[in-house]
Amino acid sequence: MPNLNITKPELVWPGKYDDAGKRIVNRGAALPFQIIETIREGRATRAAGGPDLFAFASQKNDSEDSDKWHNKLIWGDNLLVMSSLLQQYAGKIDLIYIDPPFATGADFSFTAEVGEEDSVDVIKQQSSIEEKAYRDTWGRGLESYLTVLSDRLMLMRDLLSPTGSLYVHLGWQVSCHIKLLLDEIFGETMFQNEIVWKRQTAKGGAFDGIGQYGRIHETIWFYTKTDQYKWNTQYTEYDQKHIDQSYKNIEEKTGRRFSLRDLTAAGSRSGDSGREIVIKGEKIFPPRGRHWAVGLKPGETVQQAVDRLLEADKLWYSNGKMPRLKLYLDEMPGVPLQSIWTDVLSVQAQSMERLDYATQKPESLLERIIKASSNEGDIVADFFCGSGTTLATAEKLGRRWIGADLGRFAIHTTRKRLLGVPECKPFQILNLGQYERKYWQGVMFGKPDNSPEAALVAEYVRFILELYQAQPCPGFRHIHGRKGRMLVAVGAVDAPVTITQVNEAVTECAAAGQKDLHILGWEWEMGMNDPIIKQAKASHGVTLRLMTIPREVMEKRAVECGDIRFFDVAYLKAEVEPQDKAKRKVKVELKNFAIPDTELIPEEVRQKISKWSDYIDYWAIDWDYRRDTFMNQWQTYRTRTDRKLALVSSEHDYKAAGKYEILVKVVDIFGNDTSLLLEWKAK
Repeated sequence: MPNLNITKPELVWPGKYDDAGKRIVNRGAALPFQIIETIREGRATRAAGGPDLFAFASQKNDSEDSDKWHNKLIWGDNLLVMSSLLQQYAGKIDLIYIDPPFATGADFSFTAEVGEEDSVDVIKQQSSIEEKAYRDTWGRGLESYLTVLSDRLMLMRDLLSPTGSLYVHLGWQVSCHIKLLLDEIFGETMFQNEIVWKRQTAKGGAFDGIGQYGRIHETIWFYTKTDQYKWNTQYTEYDQKHIDQSYKNIEEKTGRRFSLRDLTAAGSRSGDSGREIVIKGEKIFPPRGRHWAVGLKPGETVQQAVDRLLEADKLWYSNGKMPRLKLYLDEMPGVPLQSIWTDVLSVQAQSMERLDYATQKPESLLERIIKASSNEGDIVADFFCGSGTTLATAEKLGRRWIGADLGRFAIHTTRKRLLGVPECKPFQILNLGQYERKYWQGVMFGKPDNSPEAALVAEYVRFILELYQAQPCPGFRHIHGRKGRMLVAVGAVDAPVTITQVNEAVTECAAAGQKDLHILGWEWEMGMNDPIIKQAKASHGVTLRLMTIPREVMEKRAVECGDIRFFDVAYLKAEVEPQDKAKRKVKVELKNFAIPDTELIPEEVRQKISKWSDYIDYWAIDWDYRRDTFMNQWQTYRTRTDRKLALVSSEHDYKAAGKYEILVKVVDIFGNDTSLLLEWKAK
């Protein structure tokens, strides 16, 4: 441990400082975002030049740029996401709520429903990348957890506006440690509340094999950026016992309940607050050591305030007695919200809100937080968004929002949830895509001597081949390795594998007298589907297999644990169906879909699946794809209450003759998406 000059108590852990006593901070890297899907927005926006990703309006209604705002759902490592947001959003986010993983024994499997009326549940273990945040967080125990949260909390502080607030939701395992961390990063004076949420009812007996008190609560730490923060007091309803005791007076004429409150306050004051008032000709003085507290309006005297209260029938008075203030029950907002929340239930099994997402929090919990610490039009962010509770609640409350998560299934769950919000505003799904991979390549394979690009690429190819258990195979132009009797080609980190590249590799494979070729790619050119594979066999006699490189390869711990699996590109077939002679009115029908890697699905479940469409959870169409952002112009999906899935789209009407490209996107029950490009000519 370095010799540190610490002037006040501080939480220190291995890895916080280097040997020279310098604080180690990982702020990620600022990378460009890629918009991969835009939902609920018309073609006109794209035709006019497209939305401004970073358009920001400080107020909802007083900026000419407010109509450019798009809510954002971002798939990726939240450290890189926040670092990339800083350029445009530093000091502009009004409220951040996070619910980071805090249980060392957390179960990251999820339940996916398969089928329709007689649906069955598939319990799927999260892929390595979906476990990555948790695994990296707890890889070295508490010290790595503190390192991960510390780096991210610093970025959140920088993103918050001067009037912004942060809520950090934690369990008993780590809450006390993170309190000290928050004190260090935000300052002890910026701590506002410890909120205790009673998340479940009482437990009985012993727990975990030992005697202990039932752990039925979680903690939410409430901090602010400065002492000038937004605050809207929230209230809870009075219980009947309080009403009976405090509002026992009832007006005969109206039947309204009211209570009586003292019209004075402690302390002597000069001026008319300490002098007599007159009610019905009687002079009344405040008791010794007290003064009149009547809620003066600007420029108002105490007597004028008393007269105003009398006229409004807000004063109770009887000759010879002290006047008192009447508080009507029907005018009272309730009990100001306290720091112990016992009235917010966790998501119940029968609730319509339930999504079978392990860490899902109730919307009523987030509604309370969002209403208290933000106003309509403010930006609310959640960088561990999970099932999307924060974002869906913010949408319903008229806030703008930014959400991020590392899990593909979390992004898909949130997308469907937002689509179910009535009148949901347009939003975008983004990632860091090729830029994140390029950044990783440079960090992973770059050398201190600034090796040339060719050497960098060569190291990257060697690394991917090793993960695929293949050996380098020199002497080829488009092929990089060999795995047994199969040749292997590796796609670049920063570009999709094109059909031309596939054809070149197939031709080279055939020329070498080889019959089996595997091509590994991060992304694939639109139109890369089953006919390409069949064509390779028919024209060159080559058995072609297209394999997706999983994002897990960028995670050191996933590689070390041997968690890397390459997956076949899913098969999708769809056809355009004309609805009139001019072919202007069309529908799209799904014809077939297959997940090649059936190891994901237990045998007992596969036996219960009756048709290929059972594997599809969602599909959408861009009727006029322009080789840029997928514009979601029509979609359908399964819900917990409606398991049926339409296999034929609604009708689309092309207003002009011409050639169009139609992009069909299918998302399977595990959150993986597959696209198919169709061409159409309207007369």
